[in-house]
Amino acid sequence: MNKNQSVNQNDIIPWEQQTISNDFMFCKIMSDPMLCRDTLRRILPELNIEKVQDVVAQKDMKLYYQNKGVRLDIYVIDNEERRFDIEMQLITNPEISKRSRYYSSMMDANELLKGQDYDNLSDSYVVFICLNDKFGKGLHKYVFKNICTSDPTIHLNDGSYKVFLNASGERDDVDKDLKTFLDYIAGREVENDNYITKLQKAVEEARSNETWRGEYMTYRDIERRGFLQGEKAGIEKGKAEDIAAVKAAISSGIISEEAANQIIALMENSNTDNK
Repeated sequence: MNKNQSVNQNDIIPWEQQTISNDFMFCKIMSDPMLCRDTLRRILPELNIEKVQDVVAQKDMKLYYQNKGVRLDIYVIDNEERRFDIEMQLITNPEISKRSRYYSSMMDANELLKGQDYDNLSDSYVVFICLNDKFGKGLHKYVFKNICTSDPTIHLNDGSYKVFLNASGERDDVDKDLKTFLDYIAGREVENDNYITKLQKAVEEARSNETWRGEYMTYRDIERRGFLQGEKAGIEKGKAEDIAAVKAAISSGIISEEAANQIIALMENSNTDNK
């Protein structure tokens, strides 16, 4: 379900039926370094990623109190210190392009320490996995980088890239591996593929994980109240009550403190970031 989509209690899919296109499920699955690495290899095979050194789900980034903070779905650093943000996005909202710009800038600002030279900035990739076509050209993969509009042969070479994947692509523009991955994301039947088999096994194991199920149900229970979409009056009051409910779940042993922090993060992200 898209993070800014209105929630109808009758439309909520049980945890046992969720797929990898669910944001909560996606974050759990991609927290596995090997699966995350293999996913990036499919999306960006030209980078020849050997391993990932750091994988963080729901990575917080904020510079100052007054600034708008962001929470990245999956934040990754590979063996060459390149940085990646992978976002699961079921519905491509109009502001997604500027979101990619802001996310990229926040990744840069959080990497560079005071006094460091700009050359210390790593290459960064913001990746949105979308079910539909933001740009309407039928491509499965759109990659953007900065070039000179007066002479497109001149590249800025600033190391900043934005990638938009489209699971409904129609053109023959990507290799079989990426096409298979996008078919799987979209829920279509795929041929035998070891990587997809591993993903599906991880999804099935996640569905039977009672701890994750409890976290998901707690989050969805709060979401059903309409707080996350701001559909009711008294949002700030509701926010405080919902956070209190999550904290109460810790005391009762329903969920762990770490899980509660992630749920609160998702609540705040959905309300402030309009994802």
